[in-house]
Amino acid sequence: MQVVWFAEIKWDYLKTRKQQIIMRKPADIQVLYLEPYTRKRRNVFRLRTEGDIFCATIPFIKSAPTFPWRNVLDRQSARRAVDFVARTRVKSILKDLRYNPVDVGFIISNIYAADIAVSLPRRFLLYDCNDDHSSFPGMRSWSETYFNKTSRSADAVFASSQALLERVSSIRGGEDGVRYLGNGVDFGHFRGMNGAPQAGKPRLGYIGALAPWVDFDAIADVARRHPEWEIVLVGPILPGADEPVRELTALPNVFYLTAVPYDRLPEILGQFTLGLIPFRLNRLTRGVNPNKLYEYLAAGLPVVTTRFSQEVLAYPELVKAADAGDDFVAACESTVAELADPDRAQQIKELARRIAEENDWNIIAETFWDKVIKMNKHGMLEGEPS
Repeated sequence: MQVVWFAEIKWDYLKTRKQQIIMRKPADIQVLYLEPYTRKRRNVFRLRTEGDIFCATIPFIKSAPTFPWRNVLDRQSARRAVDFVARTRVKSILKDLRYNPVDVGFIISNIYAADIAVSLPRRFLLYDCNDDHSSFPGMRSWSETYFNKTSRSADAVFASSQALLERVSSIRGGEDGVRYLGNGVDFGHFRGMNGAPQAGKPRLGYIGALAPWVDFDAIADVARRHPEWEIVLVGPILPGADEPVRELTALPNVFYLTAVPYDRLPEILGQFTLGLIPFRLNRLTRGVNPNKLYEYLAAGLPVVTTRFSQEVLAYPELVKAADAGDDFVAACESTVAELADPDRAQQIKELARRIAEENDWNIIAETFWDKVIKMNKHGMLEGEPS
């Protein structure tokens, strides 16, 4: 069986939901991963292999605040021209691989590839909806049409959060064909860790993109109120967050580490006392089911978060949700105080890891690929002849 995945990120960019699911595919499923062109990163337009995965860079439409010629893409004619080039390249790759549409299933997580995916013959189209991409900061109004088209055109949809499930169901006119499948953690990657140190200064940590949707003021409030604590930020700084990060790291007890290799995450998390997820509440974050939540838990860490999505409210015994400001500071204080009791700290660690294990990527991937196999057996060949 062949599967073509129209992706919105590079194969070698971190280890996100897509990579975690694909790396756990059944051995008899061959995957072609079509990644977008991205400035300042490796773009390989020829077909290549990454392990047993075929990959190629495709010049998909990309709506991003820093994307060159962005104003040109506001014209529908320009977007059609980009799609023509991308579609031609996709067809060529499928021909080179001798893929027969009768046997090929499409999976899409890149809404800007919707017109291409829908126009090509395939056995089925599955939308893995893991973000509301049309709600990212600075998105053009026309990006909404791509989200809507992807949601409507898919034969079935996996939504990674309850808010996304509700949004996609609303667009489709009901929940038929839409299923919740949350995010998770490579639990085995963190197995054997001793957990957060209980001696010395409390160290509060955040891992992930440092982006405009992070509430840097909430972090600053904690740092100023508790100069005896250390706060560590780990991850890439995205456009729009440079100045807030600069101001925050000017505080003497706030430290920044650039993005670290995935293999080093257990080591980094093992130095934290608790994990932070201080996101601002908006349409984008309402649909976020953060991977970092499960990574913190897999490391045996309690979590303090803002109230931005239903998923972060699911484990109140371990994940304290608070409003930014005094409430957020108080949640950090009470968590640090709890961890001062060795018995309670051990309880927290064991419960956190048990919840993380229930959200292992192995379990999520098994559900995902079971759906793909069933869709392939059903056979929903659609699209125009190539």
